[in-house]
Amino acid sequence: MTRKTKKLIIWILLIPVIGFLASRFVTPGEISTPPSHPYVRGGHVPATAPTAPISPATGTPNGVQPGAPPAAPAHYGRGGSAVSSPSVSMYELIQLMDAQPTTIRGLSFTNGSNDVRVSRVGGADFVVQAPDDGGKQELRARALADKIPFAVKEVKVDPIAKFMTDNALTLLIFGAFIGLMVMAQRRQAKQMKGITGMGSARAKDADAVRKSIKPTKFTDVAGCPEAVKELKRVVKGVVGKEVYDLFEAEMPKGILLIGPPGTGKTLLAKAVAGESDGTFSITSGSSFVEMLVGVGASRVRDLFENARKKVAETKKPHIIFIDEIDAVGGKRGGGTSAGSNSEREQTLNQILVEMDGMIGNEGILVIAATNRVDMLDDALLRPGRFDCHVAVDLPDKAGREEIFKIHLGKRPLGEGVTLAALAHRTYGYSGAEIKGVCNRAAIVAAEAYDELRAELIASGKTAAEVKEILRPVITLEHFDEAVDFVRYGNAAESKQARMSVLDKKNTAVHEGGHACSAAVLDGCDPVVKITIMRRSRALGYVQYLPENDRVSFTRDQALARIISMMAGRAAQEVILGTCDTGASNDFQQATDMARKMVVSWGMSRLGHISVGDRQDAMGTSGGPNQIGPDLANEIDREWRSITRACYKAAKDIVKADRERLEALVEILMDKETVLADEWQALLAKYPSKFDVKTLVLPKAETEEEGA
Repeated sequence: MTRKTKKLIIWILLIPVIGFLASRFVTPGEISTPPSHPYVRGGHVPATAPTAPISPATGTPNGVQPGAPPAAPAHYGRGGSAVSSPSVSMYELIQLMDAQPTTIRGLSFTNGSNDVRVSRVGGADFVVQAPDDGGKQELRARALADKIPFAVKEVKVDPIAKFMTDNALTLLIFGAFIGLMVMAQRRQAKQMKGITGMGSARAKDADAVRKSIKPTKFTDVAGCPEAVKELKRVVKGVVGKEVYDLFEAEMPKGILLIGPPGTGKTLLAKAVAGESDGTFSITSGSSFVEMLVGVGASRVRDLFENARKKVAETKKPHIIFIDEIDAVGGKRGGGTSAGSNSEREQTLNQILVEMDGMIGNEGILVIAATNRVDMLDDALLRPGRFDCHVAVDLPDKAGREEIFKIHLGKRPLGEGVTLAALAHRTYGYSGAEIKGVCNRAAIVAAEAYDELRAELIASGKTAAEVKEILRPVITLEHFDEAVDFVRYGNAAESKQARMSVLDKKNTAVHEGGHACSAAVLDGCDPVVKITIMRRSRALGYVQYLPENDRVSFTRDQALARIISMMAGRAAQEVILGTCDTGASNDFQQATDMARKMVVSWGMSRLGHISVGDRQDAMGTSGGPNQIGPDLANEIDREWRSITRACYKAAKDIVKADRERLEALVEILMDKETVLADEWQALLAKYPSKFDVKTLVLPKAETEEEGA
């Protein structure tokens, strides 16, 4: 229920309440009516009657001469007279009643009011203000004595309404005070609830929303068949447990999904929830961590206690999914506080106890996901806790085809758009990135279709003719733009137009150096696109696509990549005699690969060693303090030697193929983008003059030298 709806309901309820209170105020009603004809002493009614207040001294109306014509008689009784009533004093009325009682037709009293209306024979009514209730009693006594008719009217006042009107201000102040007290009490209760409920689990119950969302099945997951196969085995053990009981097979207590971001770890957990008929809870590692020590551990206890209750109530297994468990499951002993007093370690200890401690967790399955398994504590990874590790890697070509098949759905595809072609263009893309490519391609195609339709309508075509001419399809060009958008960002055409000719030429020479060196070296992947079109994450780029998916690198391939990365800066120095800041990312990638060759892959003169990526108790990478100063210095000299040798090789390639490079720069300055077919034609037109046999590469330790 929205806030607007609540306000409407409150107003609807207030309308009858207000009407009820208003209806309790009624107009005065007569409870004692006067006789049908006035009682006149002696039966004599004077021919003339005063028309103004009576003067006690003369017995005639003030300001009226005797013998004046009488005024129109006033109607006595309910409703009163239409003529405004003059007012006289009570003393004058008593004198009139004593002196001329026959001129008074009757008196009218009203309970709760000191006004007394006097009706006269042949004259206008007038009002007497009695000083108090005693004065009204005296007038009624004189009227009885003088046989003057009188009536008493009583106002029917609701006691509740009268009390509310008489004490409105007091009630308002009292109500405001009560309201403030209630608000303060609610605020205090909310704060106390936040404090007392801090240790409650923050897990979301997926069963509450399962009926309102589309369930995820294993058929909705592609690109990771090994992970799906392993999880199907788990689901089969959860659903058909009696089969495994025949062989006394025990299902794992915990499943750890390991893989890079976007590969589908959370999607796999959703599929497990959709395939199994058990209950499901979702939380994350960060939801356990609080500033106060012990809160995370309390939430873990509450999470598993709720899971045990659900298993007991439903007689079905309960699945707990913890996303990004590395936020709380890191290695212990590296905190700033002493021992296990830190909040993170307290939480981790509680997770370890709950998963495999004195209390059994029959019917509870824990699934966790992380992309930093190297940070997790060893006690968390051992069998009995997360004893089933499922790798969810980047999909291969066949996996990418399956992912495209799922995400393309019923989108209209143009000629030449095949799953194989799309999978080939998205080497190294994760499942999440492929989904983004499909959606972006549809957006680009829709915008292009709308522009063409508007042009045709403006040219005089009817809607029916436009529908016959245009066909809504997504072409390979749309997918190419989507692939570049996902990896490099949106095209900044306005910024591209504002770039100076010198900046464009610097970029063209830089990207041309990458492409020309990659065409010479056997270890580089084929070039399919060269562009200087500026995007949000790149001034320009060269797109490589391997013929087949690669799972490892040889030493020649690693050196070829470093040379190609260095060739951008080398081309600028050779062709332009200058350089700019565009090579910063190239140097970073080249340095990282050169260091890995030395410290991790054993591809340098230092021999077959691996001293990189070591971690201390805090989970941070090891450095010179872990390997010693002498070896650290040798490592630095070696990777710098590799980068220098690769840079010299890049300059040699650029100098030898300068004619090819200048031709490519000329095309890029004119068209901004060169695709694979045009690039192959350029390579055939300008054959390479570089002899690969003369390439001097950094040496590695030989077996004889190692011995």
